Formats: sequence, C-alpha cells, structure tokens
Amino acid sequence: MSSEHTLEVRDIVTALETAFPSRFAEEWDRVGLIAGAPETVVTGVLVTLDATAEAVGRAQRAGANLLVTHHPPFLEMPERVEHGPGPAGTLAAALSSGVAVASFHTSLDRAPAGADALCDVLGLSIIGPLESGSEPVSVIIVYVPEDAVGRVRAAMAAAGAGRIGAYEGCSFENPGIGRFAALGGADPVVRDVGEGVGEVRIEMVAPRPATGRVLAAARDAHPYEEPVVLATEAQRARGVARLGRVCSYGGADVGSLAAHVGARLGVRPRIWGDLTGPAARVAIAGGSAGSLLGDARAAADVLVAGEVRYHDALDAAARGLAIIEVGHDASEWPLVRVLAEEVRRYAGPDLPVIAETPRLAWQTLEDAHDRG
Repeated sequence: MSSEHTLEVRDIVTALETAFPSRFAEEWDRVGLIAGAPETVVTGVLVTLDATAEAVGRAQRAGANLLVTHHPPFLEMPERVEHGPGPAGTLAAALSSGVAVASFHTSLDRAPAGADALCDVLGLSIIGPLESGSEPVSVIIVYVPEDAVGRVRAAMAAAGAGRIGAYEGCSFENPGIGRFAALGGADPVVRDVGEGVGEVRIEMVAPRPATGRVLAAARDAHPYEEPVVLATEAQRARGVARLGRVCSYGGADVGSLAAHVGARLGVRPRIWGDLTGPAARVAIAGGSAGSLLGDARAAADVLVAGEVRYHDALDAAARGLAIIEVGHDASEWPLVRVLAEEVRRYAGPDLPVIAETPRLAWQTLEDAHDRG
C-alpha cells in the first residue's frame, strides 16, 4: 500500500489486525483501536511498547496522530476519563490531543512474527513453538439445502467463522437426508413427501466472542423459515499461532547463556537454578511466562522470560528448569520493531513512522552507578 493515497486510522488498524488477528488474542485482552476516530487522516505514527499519557505526548510533539503500542492502556475500562496518571489519564490525553491509540497485545504475542521477535534479537536458532495447549472455539453447525450451501457458508465466513491460523473460509461439508413434517401454519421452501430432502451439513469453527454474530448470519442467509443452526463449545489444538519458542543454543551452560542474553538486551538478568547446568535447548517467552512453565519443563533446559512469579520460579528450578529473567519490558521491546515494520510495509515510505528505542521502566543500583 502506498501513501500516495490518503490513509485513515482505520486503514492502518485493519492492516495490523490482518497481520496480528484479534482471534489470536486472549479473551480478556484489549486489542485493536482503543481510542480515536477511525476516519481520521493519519499524519504520522509513533510505535512504542506502552500506551501511556507520556507516549501520547511524545506522539503529538513528533507530529504523529496515531500511537501504536504492544501494551493497551487498560484491560478494564476506567470508571472516569480524566487527566492524570494511569489508564484514565492516557485516554484523556489521547482524546484531548486527537491522537488515536491502537494496541496489539496477545494477538501480536501469538502471531509468528511476534513470537519470533525475541529469539531474533538474541540470535538463537528457532526449533519450533513453545505453547502446546488448546484454544476455546465454537463449532457452528448448519443443515442447508444443496442450492443454498454457497451463500450460507459465505455469510458465516463474513461474520468471522472458518478462520484458522493463516487460512480462512475453512469448512467441512457432508451431504445427507433431512426429514420433517410440516404442521398447520408452516410454509416450507421444500416439502418432504416421505422420501426426505437432500441437505448438506456445514461445520465451521469460530472464536467464541463471534458466536452470536455467526449464528445470526447463518440464520439470515438460510432459505428455511425454521433452520437448524447450532453452536457448541469446543477446544481446538493450537496451530502456528502459539506463544513462545524453543531454540537451540551453542554455548556451554546457563551462566554463559545469561551473559549472552544480558549483553544482547542491555540488562542484568536474574537467574534461578544452577549456573553450570545445561543450556542446549532454550525456551523463550516474552513478558510473564507463568502459563508456559509446564511446556518449558517438557521442552527445554532453561527458560528465558520477562518474569516468573517467585514460587513458580522456585518450583521450576527445583524440577531442573533454570530460569533467566530479563524484565517484562526488556523482553517485549523487540515487538515494537515488528509493529513498526508492518506499519511501514503497509503505509509505504511517505508516511512518517517513528519506532521508539528501548527505554526500560526500571534500573538497578549498578545501572545507576554505571551511568553516573
């Protein structure tokens, strides 16, 4: 896409949602456009890690009216929108300054480019995904006469069904015989005269939040006055959209890996477990890694992550999994580059896009001494 054509906020947000789909995100998350008018013409984009009032101010001073971040300004909507610290202040700053805010959090974490980002910065060879669990989905089932299959399937897909990883329009169809007897007052499109009616069973998966929308779309596209349109809750084994990575490391031990990681990220890591332990296989997880500890124990010698809760880290180390903590923000700054590259790829060279460089929200006394 070239910015010879005027770009609106909605254009860039749609492009980012295509690259990092909201269906990859956790159900509790906030992704996409958080604040601002979709129809606003974009003058510039600032890409950074955190959506804060300070970041809104930096965007405004740089001439950017779209702030794109990894972390959303809030997970629960604040009760009031007023200037000051925290999420409420971020929204107040965005709305008063005309800077739109769009965030791509766990949708970016699970997208392949996002999950690879920390490994790329660390210079480690990726073996495969770390997360091995399942995701909640709805299975939508519809029984349709043969001549209506195409339009009902298309309506369901347009409402959000049938999207699996990098594929869309996914469905399973099986022909069969439907039987029914029309009672008084019924006005059937076709009549069953005792031999049944040829129908096709369509099955498509959908994200659970989209269930009602897909059911309504199937109902509206169906020719029957009383169609059978069903939804059941299910779990789908995750595909390519998975958190974390398993990597190989050619160094000697946990201690050498920690030194390598610290040098690459410019931090002083905290290490749990035996420094002389093996580090041939490394689990990589940005941010908080508590949900991935089981996968990491099964797949790797050591876990590199932003942070792990104290008792979880104690337990993991006791079970033989060393942990290298680098700080939540240090582990996720590589995602800013991924977001910025996607904005530039879509918008073209004429739209100013500023990707901020890492700025950690914390420091050690040794850091302060070194800088002093």
